[in-house]
Amino acid sequence: MFKAFYSVLPDKLRESTNYWREQSCKLSAASMLGGVQCNRYCLAKVAGFEPTALRRQSFWPQASFLARRSLNASGTFVSTDGNRLIGSNLVHSSIPEPRTACEGMADKNIEGNDVFVGLGGESEAPVKICQTHTLPAALTIAEAVTTLQSAVKDLKSSPPTFESGILRFQVPLPQDIKALDWLHCQPQSCRLYPRCYFSPKSYEGSIVESTSTYGIDKDMERLHKNIARGVAGVGSAVLFKNFHHFSIKDWKAIRRFLSVDSPLIRAYGSIRFNSETEPAIEWLEFGSFYFVIPQIELDEFENYTILAATIAWDHSLSRAFEDSIIALELSLQQVSCQVMETGKRLHLSRIKKSCAPDELFWEAAIEELSKMSGSNFSKVVLARRTQISTETDIDCLELMAFLQEKDHFFQFFIQLSNSTTFMGNTPQQLLHRNGLLVSTEVISRSYSQRHTLIKNPQKGSSFLQWSSSDLENHCSFEIMEEAMKSQMELICKHVRVGAKVQHLFSCLIGELRSETSEFALLSLLHQNAADCGHPIEAAEIFKKQIDTFDQGLYGGPVGWFGGKDAEFALATGSVLVQKNIGTKIFLYSEAELQKDDQSSSIWCKHELMASQFEALLEPYPQLQQFANINALWAYLMVEECCRLGITYFCIAPGSRSSALAVAAAQNPHALCISCIDERSLAFHALGYARGSHKPAAVITSSGTAISNLFPAVVEASQDCIPLLLLTADRPPELHDTGANQTINQVNHFGSFVRYFYNLAPPDDQVPARMVLTTIDTAVFRATGVPYGPVHINCAFREPLAGICCEWSLRCLKDLDRWMSKSGPFTKYMQVLQLDYSEKLIDVRDRYKEVVDLIQGASRGILILGDLKTAEETWAALLLGRHLGWPIVPDVLSGLRLRKLASTIAEGEMNLLFIDFLDHVLLSSSVRRWMSPDVVLQVGSRLTSKRIAKLLEDCRPDVYIMVANHPYRHDPSHILTHRIQASVVGFAAAIRELHVPKGMASWSKWLKVLNDMVGWEISFQLNAEPLLTEPFVSRAVSQFLSPGSAFFLGNSMAIRNADMYGLGWSKLPISFAHDMLDPLLPFLGLKVAGNRGASGIDGVLSTAIGYAAGSNRRVVFMVGDISFLHDTNGLTFSKERIGRPPITVVVTNNHGGGIFSLLPIADTAPRTVFRNFFSTPHDVSISKLCLAHRVNHMLVRTKEELESALLISQEGKLDWVIEVDSNIEENITHHRVIQQSALQVAEHAFNILSRYSEYTDMEINTSEICVLKMEYSRYRIPLFAPLTTASKKNQSEETYREGFLLTLILYNGNKGYGEVAPVGPNSEDMLDVEEQLRFLAYRTHNMSLGFLMSLLNDTFSGWIWRDIGIPACSLFPSVRCGLEMGVLSALAATRGGNIADLLLGTKNLQNVLGKQESPYISRNLSSKVQICALLDSDDPPEEVALAAAKLVEQGFHTVKLKVARRSEPLEDAAVIRAVRQKVGHLIEIRVDANRKWTFSQAMQFATGVKDCNLQYIEEPVQHPGDIIRFCDESNMFVALDETIDDIKDHLLDRLSIFAHPRIVATVMKPARLGGFERVALIAKWANKHGKMAVVSAAFESSVSLSVYVQFACFIDNRNIGIRASDKTKTPRIAHGLGTYSWLRDDVMKEKLQFQVYPEGDRIEVDVNDAATILQNMVVNPDTVNPSCVGAKIKSYKMAVLYNDACFSFHVMDTGINDQTEKTVLFLHGFLGTGKDWLPIMEALSISVRCISIDLPGHGKTSVQKDCNTFQNNGNAQILSSEVNNQSNLTERNFSIEYLSEVLSELICQITEKKVVLIGYSMGARIALYMTLKCNKRISATAVISGNPGLQNPDMRITRSAQDDALAELLLSTGIPSFVEMWYKKEMWESLRSHPHFKKLIQRRIQHGNIKDMAKMLSSLSIGRQPSLWQDLSGCKVPLLVIVGEKDSKFMKIAQQMSSQKADTQEHEKQREDQFHQITVLEVDESGHAVLFENPLPVINAIRKFVM
Repeated sequence: MFKAFYSVLPDKLRESTNYWREQSCKLSAASMLGGVQCNRYCLAKVAGFEPTALRRQSFWPQASFLARRSLNASGTFVSTDGNRLIGSNLVHSSIPEPRTACEGMADKNIEGNDVFVGLGGESEAPVKICQTHTLPAALTIAEAVTTLQSAVKDLKSSPPTFESGILRFQVPLPQDIKALDWLHCQPQSCRLYPRCYFSPKSYEGSIVESTSTYGIDKDMERLHKNIARGVAGVGSAVLFKNFHHFSIKDWKAIRRFLSVDSPLIRAYGSIRFNSETEPAIEWLEFGSFYFVIPQIELDEFENYTILAATIAWDHSLSRAFEDSIIALELSLQQVSCQVMETGKRLHLSRIKKSCAPDELFWEAAIEELSKMSGSNFSKVVLARRTQISTETDIDCLELMAFLQEKDHFFQFFIQLSNSTTFMGNTPQQLLHRNGLLVSTEVISRSYSQRHTLIKNPQKGSSFLQWSSSDLENHCSFEIMEEAMKSQMELICKHVRVGAKVQHLFSCLIGELRSETSEFALLSLLHQNAADCGHPIEAAEIFKKQIDTFDQGLYGGPVGWFGGKDAEFALATGSVLVQKNIGTKIFLYSEAELQKDDQSSSIWCKHELMASQFEALLEPYPQLQQFANINALWAYLMVEECCRLGITYFCIAPGSRSSALAVAAAQNPHALCISCIDERSLAFHALGYARGSHKPAAVITSSGTAISNLFPAVVEASQDCIPLLLLTADRPPELHDTGANQTINQVNHFGSFVRYFYNLAPPDDQVPARMVLTTIDTAVFRATGVPYGPVHINCAFREPLAGICCEWSLRCLKDLDRWMSKSGPFTKYMQVLQLDYSEKLIDVRDRYKEVVDLIQGASRGILILGDLKTAEETWAALLLGRHLGWPIVPDVLSGLRLRKLASTIAEGEMNLLFIDFLDHVLLSSSVRRWMSPDVVLQVGSRLTSKRIAKLLEDCRPDVYIMVANHPYRHDPSHILTHRIQASVVGFAAAIRELHVPKGMASWSKWLKVLNDMVGWEISFQLNAEPLLTEPFVSRAVSQFLSPGSAFFLGNSMAIRNADMYGLGWSKLPISFAHDMLDPLLPFLGLKVAGNRGASGIDGVLSTAIGYAAGSNRRVVFMVGDISFLHDTNGLTFSKERIGRPPITVVVTNNHGGGIFSLLPIADTAPRTVFRNFFSTPHDVSISKLCLAHRVNHMLVRTKEELESALLISQEGKLDWVIEVDSNIEENITHHRVIQQSALQVAEHAFNILSRYSEYTDMEINTSEICVLKMEYSRYRIPLFAPLTTASKKNQSEETYREGFLLTLILYNGNKGYGEVAPVGPNSEDMLDVEEQLRFLAYRTHNMSLGFLMSLLNDTFSGWIWRDIGIPACSLFPSVRCGLEMGVLSALAATRGGNIADLLLGTKNLQNVLGKQESPYISRNLSSKVQICALLDSDDPPEEVALAAAKLVEQGFHTVKLKVARRSEPLEDAAVIRAVRQKVGHLIEIRVDANRKWTFSQAMQFATGVKDCNLQYIEEPVQHPGDIIRFCDESNMFVALDETIDDIKDHLLDRLSIFAHPRIVATVMKPARLGGFERVALIAKWANKHGKMAVVSAAFESSVSLSVYVQFACFIDNRNIGIRASDKTKTPRIAHGLGTYSWLRDDVMKEKLQFQVYPEGDRIEVDVNDAATILQNMVVNPDTVNPSCVGAKIKSYKMAVLYNDACFSFHVMDTGINDQTEKTVLFLHGFLGTGKDWLPIMEALSISVRCISIDLPGHGKTSVQKDCNTFQNNGNAQILSSEVNNQSNLTERNFSIEYLSEVLSELICQITEKKVVLIGYSMGARIALYMTLKCNKRISATAVISGNPGLQNPDMRITRSAQDDALAELLLSTGIPSFVEMWYKKEMWESLRSHPHFKKLIQRRIQHGNIKDMAKMLSSLSIGRQPSLWQDLSGCKVPLLVIVGEKDSKFMKIAQQMSSQKADTQEHEKQREDQFHQITVLEVDESGHAVLFENPLPVINAIRKFVM
């Protein structure tokens, strides 16, 4: 076809074509072939192989073929198209024959580098072992390398026994280490090749987010979150390269080395655009595809970095482990530990350029195309190659860095050797996979639109304006999108558009049907993404004819495959670089030719694309070409700054600085920003330097412009921030002459700069190199310790503009060397004072005294001050973990606000952060107690004055400060030791020392105090409905993402963040926290502020500069005065080049709010304070933002703030969020918080002091441990039916049923609780008894603690931490009874009552009137008033008479039940009658129990408006009508059922009921779930001035006595709090009048309600209530005997099946009168039958429960023959113990075989059918038995089970994986295997369980690992028959239980439930023979449901079975 087309071309075009083809072939071959003799290595070079590739059979045939094709008959090398290349005397016979596959596979190439090629094997099974080991975190690369070397050494000493495998060792590092910088520092060693770098494309803040038509799909967010910012790798652990077409076999060969459980083991590389064609010579080294798993790599994430080393081996590929380990050791020895910023300087001496095809050929070809295509032609995509040649080499990594700086798309870099590199920067993502979720992109081929769309998102919206010229682009885009979508639908399901921006961008999302579809999808997508045109046939024909060069990898897929995910881009925007003598750069581009396009326009498109890259290769300007000497000097200064890494120039407009401004603007490596205000400009530069840790340059004109820099200079000097000031000046002859804009600028900043130099005016008589050395010196001084600003004053004479003026070239002498390289003229070197590498002996000698003091500390504390870098933060963190001391983090340390990357408890990390010490110190008791003996402060300056004051007052014996500067920073003059050293070096040195851990009591007290005060602060912030400034700080700190930064303004902004910021907040689930050090599973945040001089000026400009310098999205919190002080900083919002967005949160309280909190507010006259301190203003911030075109939002509520914060992060735009605040409300709120924190701190300290004999010991002291828990069922007769229903039958006797709970402690004390289910709708007796039996089992030996009495989430924590279940899983009545029992047990141990226990007093009766507790008030009585309860079903007169009798008895408050009658007015008549009868001194409450509609409630309210009701309880049916009722009726309302219905987010839900006419909360502990929750609700009610009424639900005297004591505590606490603000609090009558309903009681002696001699109303004394409980004697008439747990028998049962004898270990609850059914439990892999014991205990009341140990697990054993049995009852028992090590070696435990064995076991257990319950592996067995052999099965429950794999390839892969795991188990043993097993992703939720470690200890107890390994292999889900088709015919009920966090099995469960019977197969069978599959999703649990949340499982199983 090409010949036919070629023959019709014009003569001139043919000549051009011949010339180009001949020249290109010569050019390509010259450097590659030369005159080298053709031996086997020369042939390799010809074929493009590394010589070692010759040894591979899979490579050799293609190499031989290419070589033969390159020889003609005369022995001359020719190109593949026949063009002659070079002469040679070679003959055909000289070509060696290929070697066999087994020959020389481990040979080394010429350089000695051993390359392991992963292709060529026959096996598709995964390697035997694929693991990732995370090692302890390190501070530096050198430390990480040492750690890796140690791990490799250990591995070498204990090598794995597997024949194949891949292992990755990784070390977390601080995030400031950049992958590209690390790669650039690696030596040019052959062992460290190939090299690769990949950086994915990010969607954060792009126009895709802000303007997408479809919005952003959640799946799209999941796909693009938590990906590495960059990955750099050197060397190859495994290499995949060949010359044939990339096939499914090659893909499988790569996948063998990848695993879901090791997601960061990835194969990086690329595939040819067209693998069917032979590669040209320049592409030969890459083959048809090239992938590599790096040997050593650095992964750069948002907040941390990982250095990893990977080793791979495979004996079947002739790669021994020994060879790989030696290769890795050698590479680790050569890898560089230095990391320096990659220079972005490209020095080129001369550039040549040529294009293929050339323009002449291009025009003729396109002209011919128009003739050929006809009317059917739509478009064709044409490529062009631009070759750029230089005489000198370029650094490819510097080129990559420059590309990254200019345009950051998907970047890739593959360097095979120092001479061949393929790299690029492409915008189009081809494929992204995460699990089965996949996406691809469609991007317009219009380069200008695409470029603007991604690079400048703020301008991207302009392309949304359609024009007629866009129609063709739109049509083309739609064609591409539809084609891509159609291809995806062939492979995927649920294909949809995730995001779309009209005709510019589209993201398609789908779900793979299986992971094996990845290869097919990649192939199909590439065909469309690299589409030649439309129609494709005609486009392909023409493209083959005009593409006269090999595109190679250009346009092909480039990216990586991973076990869990994959990402590929289309390799457009790429270049091929070849270096020998000089450099050849092959730049490839493509353009879309549409019908009727002109050839010139397409050529221009190519030129435009090429020019973007060519601009990077411009040579240095010739110095002699500058117009004048000013321009030369300015150029030299700017250029030297760039070479020193100072590329950020802040330029203020001005004439005198013109030369400097022009030089900076024209330097391609400089990023310039301008501002009209020099003061804002300087602060902006300061912010940039603070964020980037390198100086920014400030250029200003002369005169007062320089003076405006002074505030920023002072701040930089005080806080050690580097700055370079280049100030223009008049020449000396104009000084002191009155010349315009002339002042004395010499030493203008005095001592605030580290260096000053007054540069003389440019002069050609002065060597120009003087300018360079001046810059070098200044920058060295700015970046040397101590960092700070430097000033170079630059005088300039006229001409200032670029006017030509002769100058002498003699001044350029000796600049040749400088011009010939890219580095600075003078390179300064610094040596650290204390480096981590110093020997331990050196550290001891130098700091012996300090070391001894640290090691001898008994009450040490670590204070973290201002830490400026990530390295310092990590160093401080590791230091804190090593010391084990309490850590007090300042907000600027980066560790005050932490993002928790897992749910591991803080205490388990050996880290104790004291975040709220500032407010803890409000307590005078704490201040007196807290006297640390050693204080170690890392970093200077503290925000908290109270902490500083504490240190000043206590004057510790040892106070050590470590900082990297020499300044004093000791305002209190209390430092005893001052160490000037880097934080990193000091921490590394101390970490080498042993520090005793002996501060348990000291640390524990601080933790308790901190936790309690922190809880109180959280309560106050959340309970306050108004949007307050402390809440703003909390909300913003909680909102911050790990990848963002937080900048704080001065005054109240930073103080609020320090005091109220959230210390711990969870990271998104998608975050890769499993990559972190397991001991440090959280991240600090990057936080900064201007605390050098702490001024309020320039903070906005600084924050914006900080965003630019840190390259992070910044949230800036500031006050209104500070914001207004720097409004010129808003001008930077339009200078968004390369800067991430900033969100400014302005707290606008319309004045200086901080002064209102200072003493001056109380002492100064009001007018003086207003005019000269608070300075109120009425400036409109919104209009200011409008004037600067900055987005603005005004918020007034908490909801609006949270919404605004979310909106601000959706796009890449700057936002100002204005928070409307009120100074007076803010003052009040601050004081409330501080007062409540003080009381809580005093209370907690009081309890700690009082119970120090217990708290000084470990919490699990046996003195307060539970010996056992018993329960008894009771049934109490009642006088009348409960008031919840109308009286139906007066003669029918009614009862109250429940359980009496008894906790018996080891110390002999008892605690009593009552569990009274509150109704049949939510709880029944059987439900409750299940949970009680479970708790009886779990609480045995459980420890208690007096700190539980604080009720600040202490019970919830105990239930989760100690019992091991989510607190919310307990029924409310059960939790109430449990808490009641614990509190009464603790009170009994203490020897007092519950009220004393909760109040922290010795004896309430004896301390009344004393201030022993912060909650004690002199106005409090020890008695609790009681409200009478009256039903109102009788006529009004009788009800009134009954009420009057109650009043006569002494009740002053009566509650009547209403809404019992047909009309509300009838109820109103009753109330009026009662009021008339009892008078107006008696309080009347009414309770409607939500039975009225709104209109009915209004009728009642109208009828009782003159009755002066205390409140109406729950007047309306719908909670949403309560506020409306309050407003319209003007009645007082109380909440009851409304509170009961709130299950989560309690304070948030309560906030809507803060209405002033809602006056009470009625709280039933049994309905609310215990006293902790009631105490919280009461606290909220008291805060809002509402009554907190404790109410009973007709419980016995046990509950009533506890309720009395608890009500006393509630009243006391409220009165104590109100006493602090001098508010009088009336006493409250509590709703305990239900006692009158009880005809009998559970006690022989009832609780007495009486009028005491000194009183006038019915009350109960707390001491009487406590006494009756402590002396309780059970009433046998109402209480049954105590229930005991099941006596679980353990025995052996033998099953003889075929030739094998199974001796099963069985645990059996036995048979009783109530157990008609039998349940058989099957555990999961690594489990035993004991896993089911708590569940069996709970269910044993209803069914017979049996669990067994499956073969290979626990005590079950198997032997080949079994001849001797003896009969023992119904079971056959082995007469002798069977050897634990099985002799059954030839039989496999297939699921079919094992099902038969278990069926036989069931026959021996019972004659009836059984219910099977299986978990995980046991679930698969149970499901198989149910569907295949179900004669003895009545029902089955499957927990986290899988019916099997349907895809054959996946079955093969899974079988091989499980075989490898079985082999791993045998080779490593149980402990190592268990550790590896539970690192899998499926156990992520379980790993956060508090009992996880205990579970692991149980798992390693197995002894029979041979049978266990056999079970793992034989029962592999890959070998199990798929049961999906059988589900449709399931004949027994099937329950599927799955955890909500287990996404994989959630999908499986949903698919199982959707299976329907095949009507064709079962049309003759009755429908009722088949059972529906029921699915239960269990909250708060993952895969291990029965461990993580067992109670819902127990309840579901019982109801399912029964």
